[in-house]
Amino acid sequence: MDEAIKKNRFFITRYFLMIFLGVGAILAGTISVLYNMEAEGYLSRIKLKEEMNLKIHMEIITNNLKEVVSDLNFLSEQNELLYFIESKDEQYKNEMAREYLAFSRQKGKYDQIRFIDNMGMEKVRINYNNGTPVIVQDSQLKSKGKRYYFKETIALTRNKVFISPLDLNMENDKIEIPFKPMMRFGVPIFDSKGIKQGIIVLNYLGEQLINAIKKASETSSGNIMISNTDGYWLCSPNAIDEWGFMFGERKNRKFSNDFPGEWQQMSSSRNSQIYNNLGLFTSDTIYPVMKNLNSSKGSYSAYGDNGNALESNKYFWKIISHVPNYILKGGTRSLFIKLFLLTMILFLLASIPSLIFAQSIARRKLYRMELYHSANYDKLTDLPNRTLFADRLNQALIQSKRYKRKFALLFIDLDKFKSVNDTLGHDAGDKLLIKVSERLKSCVRESDTIARIGGDEFTIIPSTITTSDNAETVAGIIVKKLADPFTIKGNETQIGASIGISVFPKNGDNTEILLKKADDAMYLAKKQGKNNYKLNLS
Repeated sequence: MDEAIKKNRFFITRYFLMIFLGVGAILAGTISVLYNMEAEGYLSRIKLKEEMNLKIHMEIITNNLKEVVSDLNFLSEQNELLYFIESKDEQYKNEMAREYLAFSRQKGKYDQIRFIDNMGMEKVRINYNNGTPVIVQDSQLKSKGKRYYFKETIALTRNKVFISPLDLNMENDKIEIPFKPMMRFGVPIFDSKGIKQGIIVLNYLGEQLINAIKKASETSSGNIMISNTDGYWLCSPNAIDEWGFMFGERKNRKFSNDFPGEWQQMSSSRNSQIYNNLGLFTSDTIYPVMKNLNSSKGSYSAYGDNGNALESNKYFWKIISHVPNYILKGGTRSLFIKLFLLTMILFLLASIPSLIFAQSIARRKLYRMELYHSANYDKLTDLPNRTLFADRLNQALIQSKRYKRKFALLFIDLDKFKSVNDTLGHDAGDKLLIKVSERLKSCVRESDTIARIGGDEFTIIPSTITTSDNAETVAGIIVKKLADPFTIKGNETQIGASIGISVFPKNGDNTEILLKKADDAMYLAKKQGKNNYKLNLS
């Protein structure tokens, strides 16, 4: 019943759509012309808007980085610091720590503020501690002499600043959870004699920068994204895409992998604007390593595979606005809605008579299909019945004669079926026949014909064979499959099958003879012990 309902709905839908095809084509053409005219003007406005938005975002990033460098320079000129490196007096170090503590609390953007001496030993460290800054006790200070940011910063000359790439903070050689985006800014410290005494390092909380970008992006029509030089996401609408260069399992999560064509155009120019079937892409380039600043390759190979410090004109971030097509199309929604309503009215005027006509056609179609199925398929197993089998056999004979090829006919009679009917009842027998038909289907190809031509009699016409051995192989598989036990109404029942095989043209050149020869071979199989197959050799 469910299948009939589905077919009825399918035919009604198909014929209904066919009736409206001509009308729909005309309406679609009209709507398309009007829509495209409006869309062109809207697209021009969106392009200009996104260009202006990116300029704002770039200004935000640039100002944030400049502010960090300004803070770094301010701390490098702090009196307490200069007094300490000249005198090594612990009192000045303590005063310096208190100044750093107040500075951390006021700024709220530095995960750590540190003074590290020229041997790489931390002398003062302030931990932001999620908004509750603390001075780290001397006993907990550590040597950082082997860390890349110390080596890079201590090697700088006066008035040079170290800037690391933006990546995720690590604690004990593991990525900190929850993720903490971080940039490290460093500057060397010199005493009055020009001797390098250490460095100041600011661990800038990159989340501050990313949040500022996300806040500003609220005015954008699309998604604002940031990628690094290698196309890895630093900021993405989908958080799982971010920081791919820090995780082996995310190494393929790159803007350049998801949008290869767009990335190729973007990376070849400082700014670009691309419109295609994926939407509008607007991009600009930020060089975070500014003039008179130095930068390190960081701790990951994604930054500078040659092992050298990144150059200011080669290390960049791409800030990208992506306005998907569905948003662009939404700009002309008002016109589209009006045109759509007009279209719906026109469709409704013709829908009722068209639906009635489609239902009438569908009913006639289904009735003919039901008649055909009832006349040609077995009601119990839904296999072809004797009538359809005869037609298939005749077609196989015609094709084999035309192309001068062989075909086989397998005649199957179940063994011990009567005892199942007698002991478990006819209902059990019907269930057994259904299971037998399912096993037969599993033994042959979809192109082969399986038919039920009598109570427990089945026939199979393999679609193609080259030798009689092919047919015998199929028969052997069936005998073995049907010999396995069946479970009927909780009872395990074991039957078998006797199979006779005839082959065209050896056993005859018409369907009656071939069927009789297969039947004769089947009876011979029964006489010789059942649960077997025989090839007619006459």
